[in-house]
Amino acid sequence: MPPLPGTETILVVDDEIAVLSLTSAMLRRYGYEVLTAASGTEALHLFDVWPDLEIDLLLVDILMPDMNGVQLAEHIQLRRPALPVLFFSAYSDRAELRPLHARKLPYISKPFTSIQLTKKIREVLDKPQTASTGQNSS
Repeated sequence: MPPLPGTETILVVDDEIAVLSLTSAMLRRYGYEVLTAASGTEALHLFDVWPDLEIDLLLVDILMPDMNGVQLAEHIQLRRPALPVLFFSAYSDRAELRPLHARKLPYISKPFTSIQLTKKIREVLDKPQTASTGQNSS
């Protein structure tokens, strides 16, 4: 069953330009508005320049130079505590095979198909937002 089209705005952050471009194309194909940043610093700059920027989901690579995805999400969630985050990386889909800091995070493993990605995004976006977004320090 194909995923439902999206209407939300997603900020994709990855230091690999090819992954950033391909992920953006996948999401746009399913109707999402996409903003991109090639680093954590660039992503934070978007929030500095446009503090009222409407973003519905942060899709961020865990492994990036200078500031990793978890650190970036923590910085952004200080400004936007309710912003859902979905992490991605080349770590395994199996949580027990990922490093401890990445085990309890909403996560999808690279490489992913557009259907896998949009399905996971729908799971994160459609999850009731009364609970934590997974950003606890356990």
